[in-house]
Amino acid sequence: MHRTTWAAFSLLVAGVAVLLTIYVVMPNVDERGMDQDLSRAMAVVVAALGTAIGLTGVFYTSAAKARRSLRSLETAVRSRQRRAPDLGGSALVEPLGRAVHDLIDQLESAGQAVVDRQSLQDVLDSMPDSLVVVDEVGVVQLANRTFAERLRYERPAEIVGKTVAALTVEAHPLWYAALLESGTLVAADVTFKAHSGGVVSMKTSGRRLSDSHGGPGRIVLVGRDDAELTTLTQELLETTERLQDSERFFQNLFDAMDDPITVIAENYEILQANRQARLTFGRDIIGRRCYQAFRMRDEPCLECPARMTFAQNMSVSVEHRMFGNAITRISTYPLLSKEGEFKAVINHKRDVTKERQLEDLKVSFLMAVSHDLRTPLTSILGFNKLNIRRLQRHVIPAMAAGPEEARTALKKAISDMEIMASEGERLGRLVNDVLDLSKLEAGKLRLNMEDMDLAPLIEAAIIATSALARDKPILVIPDLPHTCPTAWGDRDRLAQVLVNLLSNAIKFTDHGEVRVSVSVQPTELLVAVFDSGVGIAPDELSKIFERFRQVGEAQAGRTAGTGLGLPICKELITLHHGRIWAESKHGQGSTFFFTLRRTDALSQLERSADLTPHVTTF
Repeated sequence: MHRTTWAAFSLLVAGVAVLLTIYVVMPNVDERGMDQDLSRAMAVVVAALGTAIGLTGVFYTSAAKARRSLRSLETAVRSRQRRAPDLGGSALVEPLGRAVHDLIDQLESAGQAVVDRQSLQDVLDSMPDSLVVVDEVGVVQLANRTFAERLRYERPAEIVGKTVAALTVEAHPLWYAALLESGTLVAADVTFKAHSGGVVSMKTSGRRLSDSHGGPGRIVLVGRDDAELTTLTQELLETTERLQDSERFFQNLFDAMDDPITVIAENYEILQANRQARLTFGRDIIGRRCYQAFRMRDEPCLECPARMTFAQNMSVSVEHRMFGNAITRISTYPLLSKEGEFKAVINHKRDVTKERQLEDLKVSFLMAVSHDLRTPLTSILGFNKLNIRRLQRHVIPAMAAGPEEARTALKKAISDMEIMASEGERLGRLVNDVLDLSKLEAGKLRLNMEDMDLAPLIEAAIIATSALARDKPILVIPDLPHTCPTAWGDRDRLAQVLVNLLSNAIKFTDHGEVRVSVSVQPTELLVAVFDSGVGIAPDELSKIFERFRQVGEAQAGRTAGTGLGLPICKELITLHHGRIWAESKHGQGSTFFFTLRRTDALSQLERSADLTPHVTTF
């Protein structure tokens, strides 16, 4: 309420108080104590008037005092009615009591309105823009803190009660007249008077509201400082320019790629394409479906890598044979938003025909060389072993009575022949490893993926390497769970990985144990090969999967390997979409880990993708 409203309301309360005093106190006056009772009545009247006058002072405190005074009067009325219901004036006491009760309810409602008004003021003060509410005659009813601060006022309450004309430079603002006529104001330049002198310009917008009867009501004005608006505009222009520079830089970088690169949406629509993609597939490629632009088909391909990436949320790389002998490698990568949401797929195409031809030549060369090496090597090893047995069966017994010098020379020859056999076998393993690694690198190695149980595979690998631990105090222990989900993999190639890891573990362990364990993860199986051997030095741990890298080869009494076993293991596990790594403390043993996908965690699409040949012909 305004102060004038509170003053009128206070006078009404004072009048009620006087009437209550007359009808409550005066019936108690008799001839003997009239003067004393009249004095007491006048004191009550003065107290009621004092309370009424106080209502026009401090708002909250006065309202509380008024309620307390009216409560006291209501109690007095009810008490008087009970004590002397038959005395004069009782007919007026009851309606006066009801009037007092109604006044108390109105005061309580007014107090709640004050709380609501303060909440509204808090909301308005939290706004960054200036806001003013004026009534139908142009008098300010509400203003927020931002508006008061910009006009150099200490509090918004200092603006309440002022007219629009008093706050602006113009005596009769044209913009205000236009607002009254049309009901709206859009970004008008309004100059306000500052409280401390000077002027403040704001871009001001406004709207006239309707009252409860649909007629013209209050007007709401929202203003923003011109300087702040200029700064925001400049920042917006600079940000836009930086964004355009970034887009141009990205597009130039995008176009500089020699390979066709496109961005594909989940509905297979091409959202973006670089220069090479536009030259290869047409300038109108953007907006078309990828299967229409790339393959001239009416529906997506079953082996579409973009489809696989959307389904699996992972990168996919396949090779398609198109237009005769041309081979194209298609790699797709998920494009994620800042929040990690899957937005699109980046499609990268590269012609790998020449690379594949060179790799085919390399593999063919290695196969021919390995064949040419194996044939004489097999003969050398075979005849060498045969001659060793002949010497041991026939020559050594015949030389038993011969000269000592001849017997010593014969033993030395047999020892050298055994070394020849051992190195020949090592050479054979090296040829096989080189050939396998070449096939892996060229993508020529095919995996026969199937649903398989790891327990028999691990037990077979332990039996295959048991001869290596026969002369050592070593226990080779399988540590398998009672129930284990099946793995998705190539049985022969995983056996090769296990045999290689177990052979290395036994080779570098002189005593203790070698343990093979399997732990079940939500989507995969974790296989670990632990040994209590010499361990791996920290500076060598990161290099163990490099080709021809020998770890611990200086250890006395250990035969050096080819240095290709672990790189082959890594390539094979990678082909299985798994991971392989090692943990070790020098002198305390090592543990090699690798993961395999669980069959029950794979979708039918993922199984089909693994069963599809690496190079697909269309």
